[in-house]
Amino acid sequence: MSGGVSAAPGGPGRRWLSRLVAATGVLPHETGAQAMRLDGPLAALAAQPFRLALLFCLAYLALDAGTALFAVEPTKWTPWNPQAALAVTLVASAGLRFFPVVMVAVLLAEIVVRGAPAGTASLLTALAIASTYSAAGYLLRHFTRWTRAGVTVRDLTALVAIAFATSLAVAVLLATAHALAGTVALNLLHLVSFQVVVGEALGMIVAMPALLLAVSGAWRVEAATTLGRGRLGRELAILALVLAALLLLIFWWRPLDEFRMSYLLFLPMVVVAIRHGLFGAALAVPIAQVGLIAAVAVFSPRAATAFEFQMLTLALALTSLYLGLLSSERERDAQRLADRERELREQRSALNDAQRAAATSELAAALAHDLNQPLSAIGTYARAARLLAERDGADRDKLLHTLTRIGDESARAGQYVRRMRDFFRTGVMHSEAVPIEQLIERGRAHLRDRLERADIRFETVVEPGLPPLRTDAVQAGAVLDNLLGNACDALAEAPPPRRIRVTAARLPGAEQPTLRITVQDSGPGVPAELQPQLFRPLATTKPQGMGLGLALSRSIAERLGGRLSFDGAAAVTTFYLDLPIHEQRTQ
Repeated sequence: MSGGVSAAPGGPGRRWLSRLVAATGVLPHETGAQAMRLDGPLAALAAQPFRLALLFCLAYLALDAGTALFAVEPTKWTPWNPQAALAVTLVASAGLRFFPVVMVAVLLAEIVVRGAPAGTASLLTALAIASTYSAAGYLLRHFTRWTRAGVTVRDLTALVAIAFATSLAVAVLLATAHALAGTVALNLLHLVSFQVVVGEALGMIVAMPALLLAVSGAWRVEAATTLGRGRLGRELAILALVLAALLLLIFWWRPLDEFRMSYLLFLPMVVVAIRHGLFGAALAVPIAQVGLIAAVAVFSPRAATAFEFQMLTLALALTSLYLGLLSSERERDAQRLADRERELREQRSALNDAQRAAATSELAAALAHDLNQPLSAIGTYARAARLLAERDGADRDKLLHTLTRIGDESARAGQYVRRMRDFFRTGVMHSEAVPIEQLIERGRAHLRDRLERADIRFETVVEPGLPPLRTDAVQAGAVLDNLLGNACDALAEAPPPRRIRVTAARLPGAEQPTLRITVQDSGPGVPAELQPQLFRPLATTKPQGMGLGLALSRSIAERLGGRLSFDGAAAVTTFYLDLPIHEQRTQ
């Protein structure tokens, strides 16, 4: 349907419109903007529904008048009806409460533009068409994202399907009305019905995307996800100039047939759609439609030609809108990917901070635990050296030996601090070749005084032919020192005979060459209730213990590529320290 009027109804017409709207009771006098999906200047009108209704009627009639071109007698149907898009957009954005307003606008257009009699037939026709438009708006409002942000291909496909279904329904309604009135021959109904379908569907597909995005405010989101941000206005002006030049080439100069040359129109439309996404395509399509209608009106003013070129415009519109939407979705996906990468970087940074904090805590705990023994030894030797120095006729050899032990323990503590600090700072493990016998002897030497005072027998059994360990001797020695120190603590209150046994041998059946160091003591053993949490922090049976030694020792063993475990089934307290053997291949 199309036609035109030069002025909106006023005076009695406005009072009649007010009475009709009020009589329906559908449009309340007080309604807030929150009940409507409107944005920008239209949001202010949502609080004044009568003004919005009047503005819609004026716009509807103006569009009907402005597109009254190539009307086909006697129905006056035209090949482009954008006022249908205006009606559907109003219901989709503001709700079904504006159904009476749509009906009034359709009725006014029938009476004023097409000269239909103001009777029951016109009222029923307007009611049926307004119901069809309102149903389309309801479907768009509740089942698509066109009144929100983030339109997808599914939403565009739904809009196209709704547009064709609506246009087909309107065509059936109008064809039935004219058939009953006898104004159209029955053998021509299919032809004029096809013209209605083209005009209604094209009007909605061309105009509705821009209208829906504009009134809902979703255009801001769509415009933000484009390649050519901030340059849309300038490039739309360039598009208008390029289209004007192409239309002059196609319809005025005519180097070839108009239809053979019309494919040139696709190129600038595709460029705008790709650069500016859905919003750019939604604005570019009406510009192309207006230009094409103007060119046909000036150079080929025939209704048949207009309908033929409308089929071309339909293909151009669908191509541009789908390309623009795909471009918008690609940009949205890229933005989501960038946001996700930024989140991952932030999470990775937070994880690194947490790991550094955990490493610092572990370093502090390791230093607090493992420096206790050498510092205690330094204090003991320092007191012994002082006593020796205060004696008359001090034994020089014993004093020098004691001072040497102080230096050894100080060097041991300093070396341990440096190795642990370097590892936690860089993650690099110092590696050196150390014979297993030497590693065990160092541990025994650190405990020599405690072994003698507690009368503990220290036994060592090493399998012959073991290659040197390629490991961090300081950290491996710290683990062994902790196991031996725990054994001494366990034997402090045990009845004699007290014994610590250390064995070193290859672990049979291991997937890779492994050395197993076994530390056993004849103490009271580990309580059964403590065994499941033996290697957890703060698990201890010592009154003065920190509960960190075995947990730190297991962590160090794993860093060395090995494993620390407890054998709960053994007859005596038994710990296993497994370390990898890196044997040199002989040629």
